Amino acid sequence: MHQNDTSERDAFLKEIEDGIRSMIRWSRRHSSLLAHDLYQGLDLTALTILSALADHPGSRLTNIAEWLKLDLSNASRQTSLLESAQLIERTTDPNDRRSTLLSLSPEGRKVLDKARSDSTNFMHRIYQDWETVELAQFASMITRTIDAIDEISSPLEHDHT
Repeated sequence: MHQNDTSERDAFLKEIEDGIRSMIRWSRRHSSLLAHDLYQGLDLTALTILSALADHPGSRLTNIAEWLKLDLSNASRQTSLLESAQLIERTTDPNDRRSTLLSLSPEGRKVLDKARSDSTNFMHRIYQDWETVELAQFASMITRTIDAIDEISSPLEHDHT
């Protein structure tokens, strides 16, 4: 690779990194505001837990914490708040009476459905001027990026060969 190619790639990579950081900041801010507006005191972590329970009803707390990369104490605190708000329900695990399983309550389902609907509507507004082929290309690039991230065990790991 020529020096010009390397510096051009570095510039593009910097622009991508800056763009991803901006999108993460926006996503956190938007999701937090959305979660708070839907249910007083609900935060982004709580909304993420609701989403995970919609995808995996009847899950153990340890599984939710693992999937979402949450500290177990934080996940426990959040699920207690969600239970107090009647957004999730606990049931005894029929295979292990000492364990409990978590599921969305009907009210939790309503809150999550509203959050997802609002998010979908917002995405339509963002990309309203994009052609379908552009959306397909962008979706493909995002998927490719996530797949590459998932293959790397640590973002700080370097290839020293």
